[in-house]
Amino acid sequence: MSIMCAVYVPEGIVIAADSRMTGNLMFKTSDGKTQQQGMFSISDNAQKVFLLSKVKVGISSCGMALIENKTISDYLRIFEIREVKKSDSVTDVAKKLQAYAYKYFPNVHFFVCGYEEEEPFVYDVSKELKRINMDNGNIRYASSWNGEQQAITKLLNSQPPTPINHNIMPLKDAIDFAEFLIDVTIKLQRFEMKPKTCGGDIDVLVLTKDDAFWHQHKILKPARK
Repeated sequence: MSIMCAVYVPEGIVIAADSRMTGNLMFKTSDGKTQQQGMFSISDNAQKVFLLSKVKVGISSCGMALIENKTISDYLRIFEIREVKKSDSVTDVAKKLQAYAYKYFPNVHFFVCGYEEEEPFVYDVSKELKRINMDNGNIRYASSWNGEQQAITKLLNSQPPTPINHNIMPLKDAIDFAEFLIDVTIKLQRFEMKPKTCGGDIDVLVLTKDDAFWHQHKILKPARK
């Protein structure tokens, strides 16, 4: 499993995710049936945040990480080469990804983010396609997350809810907040009596009206230790 989040504020959109890839230990019973015995960590270097550079669209993923011995990163690279055109908008990419994902990996969840003529678009892509930064025709600024949601949901949405004003949040604070949400999930799992499904480095992608860039990337721009 994974944890990913998108923080969208007036100055930009921030996407972040952890880097752990897990697998299931399987065994066969005496009657020939296959059952799951447990979970193990495959790697702490999985890529879950992606930048489609030709269209400046950011994508994050959570859910299944390996399908027919290919990673989601491999699939998305093929998707970008074969399906995405330079003229595509964020909405075009989100629609194409939903069709592509439904064909190859229906159990993976995505955020697709970017700008169209200076207007921010944040899509939740799974079996359904939903623009989550629009409310009754008005742009909505907020945080969204998926995957191992328990820690963030308890932190922000418990009663009384944590008061956070995304409408006045500067971009630097949004970057720090996105990284914090992923980090708090990883650190809480350290103490939980359950498999540690989130971990590794935190990748952080920033999208603005003018640019798309990596604030932090395990390979391209490693965090300072």
